[in-house]
Amino acid sequence: MKGCLIMDGAIFSFNNIFINTNKLSFTAWQRFAMYEFGIGLPGKLASQFDNPTPSQGLSLVLAHFNANPAPSERASMIAEWQKFLNEEADSLSEKDQLPGIKRLLLNLYDHYVKIAVLDPNGDVQNVLKQIGLDNYVDSIVKTNDKENPYLTAVNQLNLVGANCIGVGTTAHDIENIHHINAIAIGVGDATTLANADYQVVQVGDLRYPMLQKIWEDKQ
Repeated sequence: MKGCLIMDGAIFSFNNIFINTNKLSFTAWQRFAMYEFGIGLPGKLASQFDNPTPSQGLSLVLAHFNANPAPSERASMIAEWQKFLNEEADSLSEKDQLPGIKRLLLNLYDHYVKIAVLDPNGDVQNVLKQIGLDNYVDSIVKTNDKENPYLTAVNQLNLVGANCIGVGTTAHDIENIHHINAIAIGVGDATTLANADYQVVQVGDLRYPMLQKIWEDKQ
């Protein structure tokens, strides 16, 4: 047990914690479909596009249109979608913050908890600036498929995993958080996040005193 029971760091997945990335991504896929096939995707498909990778999202679009392009074409299609995604991201503002995230970051910041945010697409720094939250983040962590991004984050912050919490929205996030011996906080569906140490439906349900107590109780 630590002599001083204060958590040192909080590592956040970006998706659906800072902004509604599912909505942003699906809107970009709708624009891509209109560009590529001349017809958009119906809104009723939106839930199928929750938290997919770009290649998974493209596969869903192609299946909808019964299309089977060559692998080389798929790469250019993903690049085209990324262009639409960047355009959508460029229109974001402070009103697009998810409720409660700024309060949580402020509370962590006020208690000297270092904050890192994972960046899967290379655009998180820009988005955080547009929505007015960049000043509360100590480190932006570019991620890749070869490394546990939460491990990369604690190394960048020069912290120990066991002294941190990780906040994620997928089962894979929770697994990665546990691999660095951090406390796993799940935001989203309770079934998907069943292995989290603590789970809430939305980031606005999280409070600093609650997170500090959860962390203390696990020491």
